[in-house]
Amino acid sequence: MFTIKYKKPFFKLSLLCFLGAGLSNVSAQTNATIEYTVQRYIGDVSELDRAKYFNLHSNSQSEEHTAFYKEFNVSPSRGFWGAFSFNKISKKNPVGVYPTPKNSKNKNVRDVQHYVGTEHPKNVFKDGIDPEVVANWSAEYFKNFSNNDLRPQFLEPMNEPFVHAHDFYEGKWIPEDEARIKKQMSEVFSAIGAKIHATPELANMKVVGYSAAWPSFERKNFQNWEENMKLFMDIAGENMDGFSTHLYDGVNVTGQDNKRSGSNSEAILDLIEAYSYTKWGVVKPHAITEYGVIPKGFGEGYSPVRASQAVSGINHMIFNLLDRENNMYISIPFITGKSKWNMTKKNNYTPYKAAMMIPTNLGEAKPAGWEYNEKVYFYKQWASVKGKRVYVATDNPDVQIQGFVDGNVLYVALNNLDDKEQEVNLNFNEKLKKLKNINSKSVKTYTDKKAEYTEKTFSKAINSLVLEPSETVVLAYEFSKEIKFDNTIHETKYYSTKVVQEIKANTSIDYTFDSIKTGKGEATLMLGIARAHGKSLKPVVTLNGKELTVPTNWKGYDQKNRKAFFGTIEIVIDPSSLKENNTVSVTFPDAGGHVSSLILELKNYEQGEVSK
Repeated sequence: MFTIKYKKPFFKLSLLCFLGAGLSNVSAQTNATIEYTVQRYIGDVSELDRAKYFNLHSNSQSEEHTAFYKEFNVSPSRGFWGAFSFNKISKKNPVGVYPTPKNSKNKNVRDVQHYVGTEHPKNVFKDGIDPEVVANWSAEYFKNFSNNDLRPQFLEPMNEPFVHAHDFYEGKWIPEDEARIKKQMSEVFSAIGAKIHATPELANMKVVGYSAAWPSFERKNFQNWEENMKLFMDIAGENMDGFSTHLYDGVNVTGQDNKRSGSNSEAILDLIEAYSYTKWGVVKPHAITEYGVIPKGFGEGYSPVRASQAVSGINHMIFNLLDRENNMYISIPFITGKSKWNMTKKNNYTPYKAAMMIPTNLGEAKPAGWEYNEKVYFYKQWASVKGKRVYVATDNPDVQIQGFVDGNVLYVALNNLDDKEQEVNLNFNEKLKKLKNINSKSVKTYTDKKAEYTEKTFSKAINSLVLEPSETVVLAYEFSKEIKFDNTIHETKYYSTKVVQEIKANTSIDYTFDSIKTGKGEATLMLGIARAHGKSLKPVVTLNGKELTVPTNWKGYDQKNRKAFFGTIEIVIDPSSLKENNTVSVTFPDAGGHVSSLILELKNYEQGEVSK
């Protein structure tokens, strides 16, 4: 729970998290800057689109699901059904044999529902299948067989197909067969994308892929990247509207047990964006069709601690995703509804691990009723957040921050990626005039007990707060008058045309950033690095010949439990040192590893820089 200390003057109230630990245990002080009268644009996007972020991994319209969507301002977002499930399950046809097309005269553009439609690879694919035949049936189904409720806005033809490649050939795991099957799968995606786009009646549909289950791109000197996401982008990318990826703390199907929260997930998405720009001159949007946590060691039954861990990982990652809304189709926390399919006698009638709705009578064949488990805290905490972005920042990459204004309410969200407490000073560009109250929603997660969700209301300003490890806080400042903007800040990313560059000792890797629109504000280089542990993570970086300061801290943990470091390190630069055309050089003292991407981000104020 929270305790408060009153100080004078009015704006020096401190909010302290009291758990028997004093400030002596706080690792460091973090300064948060909140310019709540400065509207923030990411590209051309300022307004928070909740349907891109606050979703349930379900498309059920049951009474309980519908009530949940309404209460917490959440959208249904993903379902396992489509052309090939219909063909195999409803029509009893083998894969590759499809119903006779209908001779429809309806030329109207078909309606779609805001969700991702996907299917298991076994319903879609077989070795040697003709991609064009598959694509023709997919378009025919969505044009003439599907009803409006089951026609998705986002079509993801197969779910995590590459990790199922071995299902489609006999015998032991063979690299050549893996490559052959993945190539065929990519060709199926490409053909479906091309056919959907060539069908005017399906103009409202977008095609995404390939739902990468294991995006550890850096593994084996980026062999994982070459054989998976890059292969897919090279074969199918031209016909994809966006690229779908799954991000998990823990192990998803295969791979290392690690955290993607923080710098690792940033580096993954940065590389996809940079390669997209390199190939097509545009960044094709992301569809994060699953993300969250896969904790280990909890068995098969319901565990409140395991359910709580999901909230922590989702809160860690959503701050990254919120900063990419201009390049985001949809993001879906891997939290499901009832998932009754898992509650069988064989499974002792236990709920699915990802389920948020669980029976009130656990372990019995017939549910007596339904209740929410700890996963609901994520939705409860963010339920009211909406509005236009405002400029916010911290001087500590481990303390994430987001800010929004809706009418007379300012929302400030903070998240601690660190494994130590962080005291955060809240510094506003304007005095909090006409402040009525502040509502605080906090979620604290632990490794050995269930999460704690608390709400508090304060009648005076908050000057600072202490975040526990992995704690997330959403503050809602209610004013008696509508908040008016007096400035605007625009964020723009510039991408180089080089990705995955090998590091050689004392040899510079050079990048150019041309046609830069400079201004007053801030600038950051986002450097993606993949290196073995023990190698330097502090290269010499120069901008137009001038050496920059490379930090030794980044978002999230040190990645020591990974086989190698792979993350984005953010280098702050003086925007006045930028020219219209710029050269950046990166030089390491030792050999080994790669620079995965380098991105320049500019934040320019419209009316000149705000005094800080």
